Amino acid sequence: MPRFLVYAPDYPDHLAQRYAVRPEHLERGSKDPKGMMLYSGPLAPRPGTAQRNTTLPEGQLNIAGSFMVYQMNSLEEVWDRLKEDVYWRANIWDKEKLIVEELIDV
Repeated sequence: MPRFLVYAPDYPDHLAQRYAVRPEHLERGSKDPKGMMLYSGPLAPRPGTAQRNTTLPEGQLNIAGSFMVYQMNSLEEVWDRLKEDVYWRANIWDKEKLIVEELIDV
């Protein structure tokens, strides 16, 4: 089954909005079938950006986006899954910069 890499940066200055809906995002991810999401995690802000130098409350991660590796049947299935996510629906992920690429098995 094909694997797909997703790079999903957030819109600038959306950290508070991300945290507001993060519980729904994590809950939805926990319902994915076993083996569909191979790996995922948050992205750090890019060096030189204002967000990178922001001081946050103790224990709060400075997140600037998401990445995922899905194992699904098609590119269309990946896009359907992404569009179900609250980060898509709540305009946290920058839809113009979001990238989905199929990985090659070697």
